[in-house]
Amino acid sequence: VSFVGNRGTFIRGYKAMIMDVEFLYHVGYILTSVLGLFVHELFYSILLFDLIYREETLFNVIKSVTRNGRSILLTALLALILVYLFSIVGFLFLKDDFILEVDRLPDGKAKARSYCPVYTGGFLGFIPSDVVLERDADPWERACDTLLMCIVTVLNHGLRNGGGVGDILRKPSKDESLFPARVVYDLLFFFIVIIIVLNLIFGVIIDTFADLRSEKQKKEEILKTTCFICGLERDKFDNKTVSFEEHIKYEHNMWNYLYFIVLVRVKNKTDYTGPESYVAQMIKNKNLDWFPRMRAMSLVSNEGEGEQNEIRNLQDKLNSTMKLVSHLTSQLNELKEQV
Repeated sequence: VSFVGNRGTFIRGYKAMIMDVEFLYHVGYILTSVLGLFVHELFYSILLFDLIYREETLFNVIKSVTRNGRSILLTALLALILVYLFSIVGFLFLKDDFILEVDRLPDGKAKARSYCPVYTGGFLGFIPSDVVLERDADPWERACDTLLMCIVTVLNHGLRNGGGVGDILRKPSKDESLFPARVVYDLLFFFIVIIIVLNLIFGVIIDTFADLRSEKQKKEEILKTTCFICGLERDKFDNKTVSFEEHIKYEHNMWNYLYFIVLVRVKNKTDYTGPESYVAQMIKNKNLDWFPRMRAMSLVSNEGEGEQNEIRNLQDKLNSTMKLVSHLTSQLNELKEQV
């Protein structure tokens, strides 16, 4: 309610309301809370993502992925195309090498468990029959009898293993005829997909995060060294009567400007003064010319005082010059009389 009231969401119209991302975010926030209240408590855990929205550093982590999302998606598409090509090669020539070790689940459909006698270590015991069947079952399974299974296997195990798809394939003997082909296949997948393509994706994400961090630092540096109202930098106030801290605190306090804008908006138009009418018209036209851009009263007064000092110095020099000229004139007259 405070968000809608402070932002004036309903005043702007339905189109602006639908296009407002923050408003849609808060609506989703409410819907998630309602689902957690009436459907399942699991939905309450989604609300923890609000921490990412509120914390700028965490939000930049998400933006590092979404900001250059097109580049990441195109690189991921290239990775999928390469995986598809390697899957076709594996399906056509290396089908017998795609043999994976699996852990089979016991049959859970049986209502009652039967036990088999087992004689181990000099003692007679009983273990469930499904365990005996699991021991006898083959733990290996062919994973490339169809092209679809080849694609799934290469995509699942190839991208998750540090050495590529060669880590999960059968280890061939050097005497086999396809041993050179397996070496080339494993190395190509490792260098092209694992080293080049995946590192391209990681590089885009890391570079984007570094750019976001540098932009944040640049903004903070500008706020610390530049006046928000007039745009003058800190060095402009060196050796002046007013320091930069005094300037942004008393002369150009940005919150005082905000208070004045609020005053103009809430005050009755018939009670406007001349400056208030001027500023109200400027705000209505979205014109910022009423801001003192690159100007400050303290600097203007200092410049005026400097000009007056220069004029005073020139007058003193002129007076001394006039006295010297009059003295020389009197000496010249004396010399004329003597001659």
